[in-house]
Amino acid sequence: MLRSSANLGSNWGRLALAAPFFLFLLLFWATPLGKGFLLSLESDTLWGESTFVGFKHYSDLLQNSRYWHSVVNTSLFAFSTVIFSLGLALLFAHGLRLCWKGVQGPLTFALMVPGLCPPTVLALLFLLVFHGKEGLLNRWLIEPLGFETVNWLSDPDFILPAIIIQAVWRWTGFMTFFLLCALNARPRDVLDAAEIDGVNAWQRFSKITLPLISPTITFCLIYLLVDCFAQFAGSYVLFGGSGGANDAGLLLVTYAYQKAFVGGGFGSGAAVSLSIVPWLAGMLLLVGLAPRFLWKGGNS
Repeated sequence: MLRSSANLGSNWGRLALAAPFFLFLLLFWATPLGKGFLLSLESDTLWGESTFVGFKHYSDLLQNSRYWHSVVNTSLFAFSTVIFSLGLALLFAHGLRLCWKGVQGPLTFALMVPGLCPPTVLALLFLLVFHGKEGLLNRWLIEPLGFETVNWLSDPDFILPAIIIQAVWRWTGFMTFFLLCALNARPRDVLDAAEIDGVNAWQRFSKITLPLISPTITFCLIYLLVDCFAQFAGSYVLFGGSGGANDAGLLLVTYAYQKAFVGGGFGSGAAVSLSIVPWLAGMLLLVGLAPRFLWKGGNS
């Protein structure tokens, strides 16, 4: 009896500690989400009383070519950012582990500096990098290699790559830090035993290291995907919320901004914003399930 009372008191104590978090979650996430959903069911009337239109905005999106173009752009942006950021982060994390301990900390901090900058400041810096023929990227890389200069912010073929480069440069350092911590936390005896058994470096990496750091990789994937689908400030500073020439840099968040604040269609803009939820949720579900099947297959 005393034990059950103690367990009950402990459970209530845990709920009391978690209550502020769920209160703020309800206040700052669930409430705006519900308000946004109700707004998406109303007409696009900017002034005066709006009327209830049901799911008309959502059905219109399914027939809107610009919306599907923004879906494709956002998916390519997210996929490319994740692949390049995590690939470079794994490479840098292994490189940092081989560095002298005295420089490992300063190098890690230097890699993290772009991620510490506010998105708007970062985008302004990238204006200097991508700014026409006089941009730093053309002057320091493209011209010395003997290629023709690229107008990164006006050429539709290079607008989306420019946004991807900005995101990769911003987040690679942070992902490197997380993966470096995961690599340093690996049990040394397991790796030593595998090396004694004659397991080569690639097999140790693919069969032992990757499964051990898979929770950290999953966290990095989720972090990057959420940021990519919410990315607005960087592309807004670079293109003024227009999506660039031929909508080459039009993302879902940018399209929602255009609908709501440029076109005055707050109902349709809310519908675009809420339509991001199933796309992002589907990707996060795949991210959550993929490692389980990958490592299960690798161990069989």
